Amino acid sequence: MGLPPPPRESEAEKTARFTRRFLQGIVVFFVIIIIVAGVGAFWFWHQGQATKNAGSSSTPTPLLTPTSSSTPTSSNGASLVGLNVGDTFTYKLRGEYLGNSSTTILSLFSIYNNTDYYQVTITGISGTKVSLNTLWRLTNGTQTASSQTIDLSNGQLSDANGFYPIYPSNLNVNDFLYPHGNDRLIVNSTTTQNYTTSYRETNVWSTSKLTTVPEDPTGMTQEYTNMTVSFDKQTGMLTSLTNIQESNNPEYETIITWELYSTNVWTV
Repeated sequence: MGLPPPPRESEAEKTARFTRRFLQGIVVFFVIIIIVAGVGAFWFWHQGQATKNAGSSSTPTPLLTPTSSSTPTSSNGASLVGLNVGDTFTYKLRGEYLGNSSTTILSLFSIYNNTDYYQVTITGISGTKVSLNTLWRLTNGTQTASSQTIDLSNGQLSDANGFYPIYPSNLNVNDFLYPHGNDRLIVNSTTTQNYTTSYRETNVWSTSKLTTVPEDPTGMTQEYTNMTVSFDKQTGMLTSLTNIQESNNPEYETIITWELYSTNVWTV
């Protein structure tokens, strides 16, 4: 019969693995640059938060516990999808490192600041599933392309390390991000975003997590992660993301931000 499927990751854990996979990819990138004397090829994907470690005493701490029984669900998959094939969304990325660290780590974060743009294009919609292509272009002309499919009913991904912040349309405060998902994170608030020629409702969710690093037998080394995600209420598409990670040993703070700056759906 085979082994049972692994437990589903939370949004915070997906984002954690995203960030760590990203840093691993960047290390490979720098090794390639050294080998080919300056001709780089970069591969990576996924910004996130503290990865779930076996034996870790980490405890996710949502800023707002999902006690509401409301469920933004419908048997009609189309009602969950607020996007259309051909919709494009382009983001600016930025990374900041605060702390006493090596030049190598600072260089790794400079990749974020050397991003020309990160573009997401919707390529297909089938029921509750949305397919997309992504293109990450650096200022030196290097490009990385990938694809993804996300089921908006439960948040399941075809690529666990791919772009994921897309949510059902028209969610309300206290609604679950994915009606049949397992992480039970909810919409914390709804605000109004002022754009060039319009106002649009924006949903926000936020979560934080304190993790004890299992590699430290004293249990004194801790990592704290906080992530806040804003997404357009009508389309369910990411508009901004801020991921903050802190450590007490060594002491440092990293801040990674995504910001929508162009789309063909509305004028930013």
